[in-house]
Amino acid sequence: MRTLLIATFLLALIPMQSFAHSWMKLRIATTEYAPFTSTDMQHDGYINHIIADAFLETGVVVEFVSLPWEEALEATLKGEYDAISYGNFVRARESEFYHSNPISAESLVFYVNAEKGPDTWAELSDLKDLKMGITEGYLYNDELAAYIEGNDNVVESATDKANLEALIDGKIDIFPIDELTGWYLLQRDFNSGDRREVMPIKPFISTVTTHLLVPKGQGDSQLILSLFNKGLEELTLEGKLTRFKRLLKEGYYQHPQKKVNYDRR
Repeated sequence: MRTLLIATFLLALIPMQSFAHSWMKLRIATTEYAPFTSTDMQHDGYINHIIADAFLETGVVVEFVSLPWEEALEATLKGEYDAISYGNFVRARESEFYHSNPISAESLVFYVNAEKGPDTWAELSDLKDLKMGITEGYLYNDELAAYIEGNDNVVESATDKANLEALIDGKIDIFPIDELTGWYLLQRDFNSGDRREVMPIKPFISTVTTHLLVPKGQGDSQLILSLFNKGLEELTLEGKLTRFKRLLKEGYYQHPQKKVNYDRR
């Protein structure tokens, strides 16, 4: 606590631009979740660009290490990494992790098989006769998680791409995924014929906020959280978050060999 108070006091006194050199280096576990996080993308993806620049505002440099999601969670809780990039806000996770201030807000939607799936839905109970695909290791919002737990008509696949393939092939009828991620994967990994086989439906399942996850109970956890939140505030005031979102939509982050037109108008 004393370290946190001293660091907070110093941050209040010293202008952010005066940090010419880093005074702390962090190792952050990340995952392959393009276009938000990926070692194949510029700055390790959109969200990691924000995280790295937010910490840099406070004189902290970061190293991202890519791991499968479950391994990232376990290793970070063991103290092998200082934080995880990144996670949606999930109340069940609060016992083990601090959620940073929100980095972005994204829409979780249902993609459906265009031939077999519904055009819309109102209640999750409307979907009880549909086979739903989910991705291994993912935490969904509380309402959807409860629905999945009590439903035998749910099948699990290892990746989002595998679920989209199953949706195209008619092996499942419906699949919850972040809207932009679903669109990105369809553009990158599937042909135009495949893309016609699936579509997102409204309403959104939910709009979720995304966060840096900092493990509780470790010596520097609150300091790391405070530094990140301070840096994120600076990026917001400087207008950089708006700029980074524009870069995302313009396709700046994607792998040069897999160009994607993000302008979906």
